[in-house]
Amino acid sequence: MQTQPISTLAFTLFLLLLSPPRAAVARPPPDPLRTSCAQARYPALCVQTLSNLSNPAAKPLDLAQAAVRASLARTRGLSVYLGTLKAASQGFELRQRVAVSDCVQQISDSVIELSKTLNELQHLRDETFQWQMSNVQTWTSAALTNGDTCISGFNAVAAAAGNIKLELKQRVTDVSMFTSNALYLISRLADSVKGKPRANSGN
Repeated sequence: MQTQPISTLAFTLFLLLLSPPRAAVARPPPDPLRTSCAQARYPALCVQTLSNLSNPAAKPLDLAQAAVRASLARTRGLSVYLGTLKAASQGFELRQRVAVSDCVQQISDSVIELSKTLNELQHLRDETFQWQMSNVQTWTSAALTNGDTCISGFNAVAAAAGNIKLELKQRVTDVSMFTSNALYLISRLADSVKGKPRANSGN
């Protein structure tokens, strides 16, 4: 009478042994771009910016260059807008004209700094790698600061410039987001041993 539970248990174990093992659930491989952008200040924008790269597993150097190109393009567009705004500023109050003029100069400086950054990233060398990375970090940081300085100048002008200030702030903020992500990817490159290029390498 007491052998029945044991027989039932043995039969159940026998069936389990005969059952085919369950296939492991395949997990999708990690997205290299999302991994690269995970710690960026604006990760979604970072992924969007780099999504046009032909190589989804691009090296940190390629990612940094692509981010700087995107930032430079946006900054140039902002510079054109400011040039147009300056040409139309004759009817503005003096402080407004000064603020526009200052912004024109600051964003023009940013274009120069980001251009130097991209050029330096395209001519990295083993023997000067750390020094060059220090340069590009300094230039990109300066470009980011220029946008903040431009907005700060407009914060001091009269309320009559409210609409102009709002649009300018939106445009500068847009550029700053790209530049911030570029600076992150530059810093990531500087910390990456694999990202260090061979001597005389460049694109």
